[in-house]
Parts: sequence; C-alpha cells; structure tokens
Amino acid sequence: MLLTIVIASYNRKEVLRQLLDGLKQQTDPVFEVVVAVDGSTDGTQAMLTECAKSSSFPLRWVDTGLTSEYALAVARNMGIRAAQGEAVVILDDDSFPVPEFVAEHKKSVRRNTLTGGSRESIDPSDTELKDKMRAYLETYGDCQPQKFKPVPKYKYVVENNTCMFKEDWLRSGLFNESIREYGRIGQEFNHELIKRGFLYQFNPRAKIIHHTEFKQNQLYKRATSTRMNRAKQLLRKRLPALYRFLQTVKNKVEYR
Repeated sequence: MLLTIVIASYNRKEVLRQLLDGLKQQTDPVFEVVVAVDGSTDGTQAMLTECAKSSSFPLRWVDTGLTSEYALAVARNMGIRAAQGEAVVILDDDSFPVPEFVAEHKKSVRRNTLTGGSRESIDPSDTELKDKMRAYLETYGDCQPQKFKPVPKYKYVVENNTCMFKEDWLRSGLFNESIREYGRIGQEFNHELIKRGFLYQFNPRAKIIHHTEFKQNQLYKRATSTRMNRAKQLLRKRLPALYRFLQTVKNKVEYR
C-alpha cells in the first residue's frame, strides 16, 4: 500500500529540508510526500523543486499562493486531494517521524477511523507533552477504534500526525477552509468527524519528534486575522458577563 505524507509548511524552508532528509531513514520505503505550501515567500518552492530531482521517494508540492493570510486548511485540503496513496497522513513541518513511522501507520489504518500517532518533544524536560501522550494512551488504549471522547485536561484530539484512508478524508468533508485563524481548525474538524460517525484510535508507535524550537511559530501567528481578537477584546470590555458566559459555552465540548 502506498502511503502519502502531506506536510503543511509556511516559511520554514530549512526546517522542511531537514524533515525531508530525515524521511530517507524510513524502514518502509513505499511512500510519497506532498508538501502543502501555505503561500511561503522564503524560497520553499525552489528548494522543493531542487530536492525533488534527487529524492529517494516521490516528492511533489502544491501551493495556496495566499501570502497575506493564514490558509492552513486550504493547504492541507489541497495536499490531501493531490495524494496518490490509498492512505494519507498529515504532518506539520516541525514534526520529524521516527524510522518506523510509515510502517506503523500502514499497519494501523482502519476504515472510518482517524488514527492519531504519538508525539514526543525533542526537549527531555518537556513533561507536558509526555503527560498528554500518557493521557491519550490511558483514554484510548493501543489501536482500539472507538468513539471520540474527551482526554483528561485536553478537549480535542490534535490533527497533526493523523492518518486515514484517502476516501475517508474526502468523505469527512476535510478541513473548514473558511477558518483563517490560528488554532480553530482542529477543533472544528473534531466536531465534524463526531457528527459523521467516525471513530478514533491511538497508535503510540507511529511517533513524531516535535522540535519545540519551531513550535507555535510566530510567523504563522502573524499571518492570522486580528479581527476576531479585536471583537473579543471589545466584548470583554463592554459586556464582561456575556463574554464570560460565551467562553464557558465555547469550552464545553459534547461527545455524542
């Protein structure tokens, strides 16, 4: 089975180059990579064109061409649609797969199920991510497809390092392209999967190493719209009671 790795990237040319170079170490070489460029202006496209000439695996890229706004959902959806693999896993460009990554995702992919892989920080002192992965394992077990449910302390499953069959990605409706703000895409996607009856499973061996020096990249944050933040500030200032109520409602997630 061919697995497509879709890597969303924004202005991280050298980080992305390291990630692509590291993929040569995969124990299962039957995979392709589609880089979903979100309007990068740092020469990423030229770097990818050069890398593709000597890559040991098929390497292609798509580009939103949107240089002035945050379009992660658009980029991911373009990458998924361009995938030629039967199964597709999505990654952020600061997430470096372990050598067994491809093999493990192929083993565990299931129909009608989103498979989440484990994430480990490159920083040994990052206990927060360790605790989070432990909570995932305790909540969902090891490759046991089941209904979505809240993980203690964490409301949503993270979409980075998740895998489904391509036809299931398409059937899910993909990511909401109207969202142009940092941080809401995954939450919306969780709700859609639940509504459509998808299951979730956790594979602790399909692991990526998260490079914390790249985490929460400020360039991405600067690319988001500030309109929503301004509206929140205005509401909080003029109608604080209503603001608190709306925040309470927003933070409640129902798993049906």
